[in-house]
Amino acid sequence: MSIRTLLAAAVACATLGVPAAELADLSTRPGEDWGAFLGPAGNGRSECTGITVPWPAAGPRVVWHVPLGEGYCAPAVARGRLVAFDRVEDRMRVRCLEAETGRQLWEASYTSRYRDSFGYDGGPRAAPVIHGDRVLTFGPEGRLECRSLADGTSLWSVETAAQYHVVQNFFGVGAAPVVVRVGTDDLVVVQVGGSRPGSAPAAPERLDLVKGLDSGLVAFDLATGRERWRSSSQLASYAAPVLATIGGRPRIVAWMRDDLIVVDPESGAVLAEFRWRADELFSAIAASPVVNGAEVLLSECYGPGSVLLDLGGGDPRVVRRDGKPRPRSALMAHWATPVLHAGHVYGSSGRHAGDALAVCVEWATGAVKWAEPGLGRASMVVVDGHLVILGEFGDLVLAEAAPDRYREVSRARLLVDDSTPMLAPPCWAAPVVARGRLFVRGAGRLGCVDLLAE
Repeated sequence: MSIRTLLAAAVACATLGVPAAELADLSTRPGEDWGAFLGPAGNGRSECTGITVPWPAAGPRVVWHVPLGEGYCAPAVARGRLVAFDRVEDRMRVRCLEAETGRQLWEASYTSRYRDSFGYDGGPRAAPVIHGDRVLTFGPEGRLECRSLADGTSLWSVETAAQYHVVQNFFGVGAAPVVVRVGTDDLVVVQVGGSRPGSAPAAPERLDLVKGLDSGLVAFDLATGRERWRSSSQLASYAAPVLATIGGRPRIVAWMRDDLIVVDPESGAVLAEFRWRADELFSAIAASPVVNGAEVLLSECYGPGSVLLDLGGGDPRVVRRDGKPRPRSALMAHWATPVLHAGHVYGSSGRHAGDALAVCVEWATGAVKWAEPGLGRASMVVVDGHLVILGEFGDLVLAEAAPDRYREVSRARLLVDDSTPMLAPPCWAAPVVARGRLFVRGAGRLGCVDLLAE
């Protein structure tokens, strides 16, 4: 083979996002990557061990921090690279940083006209996803894009709002993509929530007048961006689809605007449905389902609260549901997905910052074991037997993941200098843990701290 042919092949591979050689891992530590929303299993649990307990008085060591534009989403971290998604002026920006140092490796962007209907900022809500040598972003205006992790080159994009006649949801697109393996192919599954052409109501907030068609959930080929299947007439929510194994078979569990649906990832066929949503126009589904074997927990904060379903028999069977839920007596998750650990669920319960509580709830019964105020609508992950909690107002907390009572081990307000907080409210992005480092986002800044003991 000639040198010219080899060079042509290398260029073709780069164009397709397939590197001529394996993309180097820039990490100096072994450990687990968090390239997907809520970690490799999508459940908010880290396999990291050996963290510092308790933290020093000033908190865990800040490794680096960088300014951010608008947006609320968590980063993705894999192969020693961190991908951050934000907005600067009228452009949605994707940046790849070296995860251990914060050094920028590449930057890309595209123009967006997205404007939030309720006055929240116009940045991304859905976390990016790193899968292999590719990066997926799903902007608030509905642009689904695949880029090369190596250099940010755009490999394909789909304008889902135009292609599927999407009527803008209250807060735009908010559900992260999920990648599922089907045979020898990888599929990118996203909540689209398409409708019939011309179905937008005169009053844009009247989503109750919008009827979905056939593209609630859509799968695209990761290699090409071509549609592989579309499924359900549901409109989209803000809850990321979750991969599960139910009855020994792979399934996609997606909580749409009104119903939970269980989907065959190979064909897109809807195998089961269950309605769980408040009968209120301005209610929203934002926390992802929590899966435990054949059981699935759904939790929302606008009305019915939580329900535990058994999907093992085909049709969903209610194991338990809340009676008249209140934040102190039940788990009423807003957007932060609860995390399951040792038979108990830990999460934030409450619709508003003032009444939200950090709670521990028994999985089987729904009984609240403890409830702790003061952290607002907090997000949390489980690491080394502990809860790492990011409070809405910028508190970073380490607490024991134990059901008998709330035991706070450490609390810190991280600083970038003598007086400037690293994490300014609102802190609405889920924490990310990769190879012993914690990545957290507040308004206008992303930071990395080291959780491991020296």
